[in-house]
Amino acid sequence: MPSRDGGPAVMHPPPLPPLPSSSFAHIVPQYHPAMVPYAPQPAQLVYSAKAQVRDVWSGNLEEELANIAALLPYYPCVCMDTEFPGAVHDSGTPRYLRGPRESYALVKRNVDDLKLLQVGFALSGAAGRCPVAWQFNVRGFDPARDPHAPASVAMLRAQGMDLGTLREFGVRPGDLAAGFYRCGLGCGNLTWAAFAGAYDFAYLAKVLTGGRPLPDTLDGFHALLQGLFGPKVLDAKHLARCCGIRGGLEQVAAALGVERAAGRAHCAGSDSLLTTDVLLAMVDRFFRNTNVLSHAGTIADLA
Repeated sequence: MPSRDGGPAVMHPPPLPPLPSSSFAHIVPQYHPAMVPYAPQPAQLVYSAKAQVRDVWSGNLEEELANIAALLPYYPCVCMDTEFPGAVHDSGTPRYLRGPRESYALVKRNVDDLKLLQVGFALSGAAGRCPVAWQFNVRGFDPARDPHAPASVAMLRAQGMDLGTLREFGVRPGDLAAGFYRCGLGCGNLTWAAFAGAYDFAYLAKVLTGGRPLPDTLDGFHALLQGLFGPKVLDAKHLARCCGIRGGLEQVAAALGVERAAGRAHCAGSDSLLTTDVLLAMVDRFFRNTNVLSHAGTIADLA
């Protein structure tokens, strides 16, 4: 149902307070500061079991960018997830036998040829996990003319993605890139994380560089990520492997006893929230005496 401003109707949760209320549950102790490079005041790392996902369209882009900008000083760790129309290129080498350079070459071929559909951002820090995540719906993909994997697009539609609404009301990639820097996400001082993040960081990097092809080499890709996101880039799947936990995001969450706080799988906002809670749970359980940022720059399958 369209809203009065011409975009899809968006239901907003109440305005966020700068710091969480006392009803938030403790999950990560105060003595692990590695994920919070600057905190407004000493506080326990906490998170809310409840959360909401805000859909961001062209009509409410500026409002939600302002909300993110206001919250980043309190929540300077950003977990992100992307949704895209599958993969159209494969490798003759089984995945478990691919080296980092062959894996990156495959990521590059797919990302260069396909378009981003959604990107989700969930924030955390000394104030805990922010109880709202943002799901940016990106304009530009047309299944009638753009390459895609039909099975992947069908799965995304089954999970609730309306490609027609994305085409009509989605955020233009150039507007997303400009807003990324305007709200402070591109400041270089944040901690960034994703789960199995090669494609996530690659798609976001493509948007932020105006749609240009990814670098030809893996070393060039790592340099690009450091230039765009700073030196504190984590991959929660790599961390899970270091903790002896295997599987995808849902399997790792189940092993840690972490439940999905809002939304459905394969929706960028919901998956970014789950990635945040998985990351916080691992930091609490396995990195109490180790700085988790010692793993910065290591992306699953690319190292």
